[in-house]
Amino acid sequence: MTTRHIHRLAARPHRLIAEALQSLIVGELLAPGRRLLIASPWISDVPLLDNRGGRFSTLDTTWGADVIRLTAILRTLLAQQTSVYLHCGADPAQTRFVERLHDLARRDGTLASFHPRQSTHAPGSALDHEKAIGGDDWIVHGSMNLTNRGVEINGELVTVSTDPRHVATVTTELMSLFA
Repeated sequence: MTTRHIHRLAARPHRLIAEALQSLIVGELLAPGRRLLIASPWISDVPLLDNRGGRFSTLDTTWGADVIRLTAILRTLLAQQTSVYLHCGADPAQTRFVERLHDLARRDGTLASFHPRQSTHAPGSALDHEKAIGGDDWIVHGSMNLTNRGVEINGELVTVSTDPRHVATVTTELMSLFA
């Protein structure tokens, strides 16, 4: 795959976005890149890997046979020396999410690799509205927030790409959020 567009109508939900994210995250955990970039005005500890059958337990031996959420994945990547860049909104729920990750990274000794940034604009503002998650060689971007509703339920249009030029262009633009 180089570029794929996934359009999900709210009236006809399907799991294509969740399945694409799961595949990309598993690849990232198997061969961690230099950085993981997340830009999502609304973000939550969304379930990303279904490990109830134990098939992903070798990716992190601390995971049990359960659904693996975003914070556990980020902790594993941070422990593998991947720099995590997170840009989200300033709503209290997003602040709690960032503070929790900050505390976990401090406790794990990986705080130097965690780079959070919250918007300085009012929640719901049209500013800082970029939405993407990506590694060194892949990117998912479009209308989806990294929340359960965004990944599983809402009508969304997202682009999934492994095209090196596309990934570089989007990543370069999004890194300006951290300047």
